[in-house]
Amino acid sequence: MQKLTRAQEDLMQHVWQLGECTVADLRRAVEERSGKLPAHSTISTLILALDERGFVTHRQYGRTFVYTPAISREAYGRQRLSRLVRSFFGGSGRAAVSYLVQDENLSLEELGELVRQLEEE
Repeated sequence: MQKLTRAQEDLMQHVWQLGECTVADLRRAVEERSGKLPAHSTISTLILALDERGFVTHRQYGRTFVYTPAISREAYGRQRLSRLVRSFFGGSGRAAVSYLVQDENLSLEELGELVRQLEEE
């Protein structure tokens, strides 16, 4: 799976949230979040790239395309996290978790909760 650009990843967040959407739906969603209505051509270009790369699929109704996610947010997140751990922590999940705990982004209590959840699964 390929890495998305920041703009593509931002647009995918909207696709995941909406489930099924058109370019018009995506423009409105971006406007709600940013306060600015992006150009139709900008969103069309981004969604076309996502379609070509296999991140979304589409159905066509006349001149309108309806897009749906081809990959889940969770699957993409797992792939990105794996790449991050490989790139910055030498592939060591232990080093990544240790960093989060030491940097105080993850308390020991939160870490304990995660361990309990993993044991239940």
